[in-house]
Amino acid sequence: MAIPSREIMKAISQKKYLVYYQPKVDAQTEALMGFEALVRLKVGKEVLTPEQFFEEMMAIQAGVDMQHFVVAEVLEQVNAFQGQFSISVNIPAPFFMMDLYMDEIYTRIKRDCKFPQQLTLEIIERGEITELESARRNIQRLKTLGLKVVMDDFGKGYSSLTYLRALPIDGLKTDRSFISLIKHDDKQRTIIQAIINLSHDIGGKIVIEGVEDEEQIRLLRDMKADYFQGYYYGKPMPIDEAIRKFHLY
Repeated sequence: MAIPSREIMKAISQKKYLVYYQPKVDAQTEALMGFEALVRLKVGKEVLTPEQFFEEMMAIQAGVDMQHFVVAEVLEQVNAFQGQFSISVNIPAPFFMMDLYMDEIYTRIKRDCKFPQQLTLEIIERGEITELESARRNIQRLKTLGLKVVMDDFGKGYSSLTYLRALPIDGLKTDRSFISLIKHDDKQRTIIQAIINLSHDIGGKIVIEGVEDEEQIRLLRDMKADYFQGYYYGKPMPIDEAIRKFHLY
């Protein structure tokens, strides 16, 4: 049964957010390298993904509050891992040109994060960066703290190459839709190989998202991918479940 919008808006206003974690592993050794933090919303007994509450969140202009909640949770978890594992967090592209928001994020990371080198900000193309110089300046300032900035869903959006040229990017992450065709489509394999090579050529690492089976893994290892993320290694899960699954403590 569909959840009424008013119930979703109420949960948003009460900040009933959860942060789930999806594992990221070394492509060659399968050693756990870290996690991507993914926001969820608790509405009654249901746990909603962003696609299920995005319209309501935008309607009440709660996007910035949600981002602050997620970042605060992630910084706590980075510290709890004592520098052993990295965590990446998604930031919508337009936020990088919002000086006030970037100042708040900079201050929070500098003040609260003991291991900023284990923090990665992923640029997601949920909107466009129209002021590239402002974004470049804000990203460069954040990187002085030791964190990394990568482009998420590379190749899917309309501005990927522009951002790659104009912004100080540390690496790329492919869109999961690219991987679904890799076993049967020669052209798709050629495109993925080109993206992997591009990431390496600019001195970055690449995360292949959406990995689901051993044949994909074999092909991508041959292509020299750096990291894997996908259901083969684990779905997004609460941190307690991740700790048990990977025997972290």
